[in-house]
Amino acid sequence: MAIGLFLLALTVLVLALGTRAFRVSAGAGERATMRALADAKRQLLANAHGRQPTGVGGANNDNRPGSLPCPDLNAPGGADAGRAGLAGVASCNGTSDTPRLGRLPSLSMRQPMLYDSSGEPLWYALVRGLDDNDDSPLNDDFVPEGGKPWFALWSDGGRTTMSSAGDPVVAVVIAPGAIVAGQLRDTAVQQRNPVNYLEAATTAQGRFSNRDLALARFLDGPLSGADGDVQLNDRIVTIRRSELFVPVARRAAAEYQQLLALWAERKGGGRWPNPADPASGECTESGPKAVAGGCGPDASRCRGRLPKSVALTDDLDHAAFRPPGVSAAGWRARLATYHWLYRNRWEQQFFYAVGTRAIHDVPAGCAASPIVRGAVLPQGAALLAVMFGSGPVRSDLQPPQQRGSATQKAGLANYLDPPDGAMPALNRQGWDDPPPSPDEYALPSGNDSLYLLVDRNGTTAWLHAP
Repeated sequence: MAIGLFLLALTVLVLALGTRAFRVSAGAGERATMRALADAKRQLLANAHGRQPTGVGGANNDNRPGSLPCPDLNAPGGADAGRAGLAGVASCNGTSDTPRLGRLPSLSMRQPMLYDSSGEPLWYALVRGLDDNDDSPLNDDFVPEGGKPWFALWSDGGRTTMSSAGDPVVAVVIAPGAIVAGQLRDTAVQQRNPVNYLEAATTAQGRFSNRDLALARFLDGPLSGADGDVQLNDRIVTIRRSELFVPVARRAAAEYQQLLALWAERKGGGRWPNPADPASGECTESGPKAVAGGCGPDASRCRGRLPKSVALTDDLDHAAFRPPGVSAAGWRARLATYHWLYRNRWEQQFFYAVGTRAIHDVPAGCAASPIVRGAVLPQGAALLAVMFGSGPVRSDLQPPQQRGSATQKAGLANYLDPPDGAMPALNRQGWDDPPPSPDEYALPSGNDSLYLLVDRNGTTAWLHAP
């Protein structure tokens, strides 16, 4: 009797330890998968933000900082596995959704391959028009091309929303997990078919699919069916629009500030270029290619848009403005590093105003220095100029912001948000003729950013206002 009780207790103990070991193993696997997904997201963002402007067009268009690589469409273990596209050809900017869903192209990004806890390479998808084969201008006005949708993610069987319309998902990274019922992963053809790795499900909250980019409704697992069997075991992380574009917008602002300072130093005699006419055809252009001409400094304006970067570099591309000891070719190459700004129409995303104490050509009706309510300057510093970054359109404002037509692009209210306080129109009147409150602004709200050009004891610097 005692022996029987001992054996029963031993059996219960073994079962309990086995269950605990399984749970520990499952927890470790989950952590490994989530680490791989986080690493994949870092790979993609580093690749997008670190692009250097060395060319235009073709594979790996480095003139579009913020763009992402095409997925890897090759079978694992093949000669091209881990590289964008299929058999060495990367193209995913057509109307078909198929090339925009595949495995993570880590080797194309010069990064290590990443796997989930089941040993499967990670998968990845991006919205149309965001890939580095596309030559269309890429800035805060980006929307998926061809009427294709943004992505959205849910969890908990569709009961919990993991994304928002105000900050939509532009790419997803997916850990496919172990094989589930009905999937086949033996041949190269099967291994290239997302149906054998990524699942779909219909719940009380609607239809979801991790392989249908037209539906664009992704579901983070796990999800079990009524019989308890695993129906969907994909794990997903997202890249949101803000995660991709906020750092690129900051880079655009910083490089524009460098170029403006270079113009002031080499051509302006210490005085800063005039803004461009915000309503000119070249400053409000649309379409798939940016035009190199026009939208330059306007001597009659102290408030407007940033001039196109190419207008500023063309001004500087003369022997008289070349630094001593720098060859003509070297100077031209340095100036060309700013061309990505106009090719992606970043001038359209910034309001720019300069006071008469610093502007190159002094127009009538302009203050000596702008005023920014609530801004705290360093002790002894004087404000010379302001630069507002606009951020993406705000559809939640009334009326909603729109930037599709030249007329809409000529309206500052379609770019800058109402500041907090008693004068919500203050930052949105700078392009009026004349503004109700000339050269007076407020600290930004919404998704706007503000940069201040200050002079302190003869030294000028741009400050990012908090």
